[in-house]
Amino acid sequence: MSIPLHPFPAPGGLMPWATSNQGDYFLWNTTGSGPDEWTVTVASRNGGWWHYTGGAVQFLADLISGDLELWELPSVRPQVEAF
Repeated sequence: MSIPLHPFPAPGGLMPWATSNQGDYFLWNTTGSGPDEWTVTVASRNGGWWHYTGGAVQFLADLISGDLELWELPSVRPQVEAF
């Protein structure tokens, strides 16, 4: 079974918005009437991919806080340094 994923500007197409240093891609799934409704799709460097049901800001907040199940992404360990 093949799941059709198409690049933007196809209806519901995927639009990249970020990459990781390890080669993972973060894309908007452009399904919906506008950017406020777009959700995140993650394409792992290992070939796995999955959909996050929220938007990019919530995805990043959950990633950094540790609330996000990482699936095939590397762990995030934010560091705070004094200048």
